[in-house]
Amino acid sequence: MDEKEGSKGHKPWYGSFIPESGEKRAFLISLTLLVCILAMLVLEYAPRVTRFEVGKPSTETVISSRDFSVVDEESTQQAEDIERRRKQQLFIDDSALEGAVDSLAGFFDQARIISKHSESTAGKVAELLATQEDLEVSFGVLETVVTATEEESSLIYATAIDLLNVAMSEPVAGDNIAEKREEIEARAEGMPIVVDARRAAMELAASFLTVNTPYSSATINLDIETSLEELGPVTIKYSVGQKIVDKGEIITELTLASLSAAGALSPVGNYQQVLGIGLLVLALYALALIFFKRYRPDIAGNWRVVAMICLVFLVFCLSCRLCAVFIDENPLWGYLIPLALVGMTMAVLLDRLVALFMVLMGGVLTGLFVKGNIYLTIAALMGGLAGALLVVEVKNRQDLMRSAVEVSLIISAVSMITASLIKDVRFILLAGLLGLGNGIVVSIVTLGSLPVLERISGIVTPMHLLELASPDQPLMRELISKAPGTYSHSVIVGNLANAAAVEIGADALLARVGSYYHDVGKIKRSGFFVENQPRGLSSHENLKPNLSALVITAHVKEGVELAREYHLPDEIVAIIKQHHGTSLVRYFYARALEEGSGPETVSESRFRYPGEKPQSKEAAIVMLADAIEAAAKALEKPTPVKLEQLTRMLSIERLQDGQLNESNLTLGDLEKINKAFLRILTSMYHERVEYPALVKEEGIS
Repeated sequence: MDEKEGSKGHKPWYGSFIPESGEKRAFLISLTLLVCILAMLVLEYAPRVTRFEVGKPSTETVISSRDFSVVDEESTQQAEDIERRRKQQLFIDDSALEGAVDSLAGFFDQARIISKHSESTAGKVAELLATQEDLEVSFGVLETVVTATEEESSLIYATAIDLLNVAMSEPVAGDNIAEKREEIEARAEGMPIVVDARRAAMELAASFLTVNTPYSSATINLDIETSLEELGPVTIKYSVGQKIVDKGEIITELTLASLSAAGALSPVGNYQQVLGIGLLVLALYALALIFFKRYRPDIAGNWRVVAMICLVFLVFCLSCRLCAVFIDENPLWGYLIPLALVGMTMAVLLDRLVALFMVLMGGVLTGLFVKGNIYLTIAALMGGLAGALLVVEVKNRQDLMRSAVEVSLIISAVSMITASLIKDVRFILLAGLLGLGNGIVVSIVTLGSLPVLERISGIVTPMHLLELASPDQPLMRELISKAPGTYSHSVIVGNLANAAAVEIGADALLARVGSYYHDVGKIKRSGFFVENQPRGLSSHENLKPNLSALVITAHVKEGVELAREYHLPDEIVAIIKQHHGTSLVRYFYARALEEGSGPETVSESRFRYPGEKPQSKEAAIVMLADAIEAAAKALEKPTPVKLEQLTRMLSIERLQDGQLNESNLTLGDLEKINKAFLRILTSMYHERVEYPALVKEEGIS
């Protein structure tokens, strides 16, 4: 193998990673989309334990996605304390506290008087005990009181009064007075005073503690518990769309409890649930593979179309993920989820079945992205369904814009309906405006992206075909300028092909536009074709028949080259390549036979077109229309009978020559095509009335 041959087979470094098979390429592209979607969802739903901590600022704003309530433990405790104190006051005799305080004050007054006597400490204690017969305190406490200075005595008195007030602020019954005295001792332990003074205040408060209610503690507690049960916990209610915490706000215990109840501490909580999300997405992917394999195998094997579908769906998923981020700030962002983009583009470029399927897939993913917000999911899904169902028979930009207005209004209406289930009138109006804007933006994006998506997928839309049919198209202008006769012929062929395609249910617009371009190869040597030659002159007079045939047949190859140069769609290129098939250039073949010594000396293959036979009904129709129009033009005094005989003869001739074998045309289709041709031709070549000449008489003006 020489160097030239080796370089011919050279591939770029990445070539070994790209499969040769279109179906394998399609699978690889769809797998890439799957990985992107899984990455977006897993990153969103992965457990994050430290997202919110008490005492630290929140890292994000969290909006409630559902109605729920949470118990405010702090407020509940405060309410119970208030209710407990209220009920306790109903059982307490206030005069008991007044009597206890007066007795304690009298004790300290007596102690101050005795402390000034000149007796010994023991005598002072004995004298004090004589005035307080029922006092149950230790000798050391009495010694501390009678020997204390004025300041120390005041401190002990104030502390004892405080302990007594606190103890008797609650019911002190005969069956719990001992417990209350223990509570006084426990409370006194934490007071910041000297030990002797603290002990004296504690024992004196416990000693002067007295019963302040006639009821038993069991009766009182039962009544209080019953009242607390009736009171119930204090709850905070959240509605859908209500803000739970703002970004930067300090997290409290209540905030953390609210986030936990809302399921926002971690979107799924554990890796088992993340695995469930991943398996759900994989199930959707498997369902998509089955759908396209079974119902649209033509798409499953076309990697360019699959790339287009995946690109549109990826744009939708990215937009949905972006909206989901801002939904945490405000749920109104959810009404901008552009699922209608999927429905509209798929309906325009493919068909309604594919559009509906992809919209349903997008609806499920929307629910995952918005964390199960049913209202936003419904709004997005309804918008997508509207886009898939209302975009029908789009033949021009006006049709698409008309459908876009309908889709926008439906999205707006659905947004307002779902918003009415969430918040107030202002929220409803804003949702409606955002829904309307969503439809408008989606329509503009759809309209603007169609040329790019057509280029990626190789799909030709009716709008693109209508643009190609315009005489202002560069290649069409060149045809009109350099080969006006060919252009005129092509327009008539287009009329014939359009009528025939309508009759058999083929793509009439493709047949018409293909007819307009089928002879563009004649531009390069327009003078060699009879329709562009002045009457009576021929460029073939001085050429050998085989050379003339070569010039004539070359217009197919040259037409394909021009079509590629001007980036015409593959469907149009195919019609140009196939409109003569491998048929015989009869005129020059007959001349060659006349000039030669017989068929054995003239090779028929040299007078046949090298192009492939028609592979579609549209290409076959253009072949028949081209041949019949040219032949009908050569008829002398054409009549309906002559035209019918000509039409049938040429159709049978192409059929017997095997030119229609690969076009999927049936004999029934061929009969309908002939009738359509005949109808158009008879209306074109009808008998005309001979207009009389007007002769002016002399003297008459």
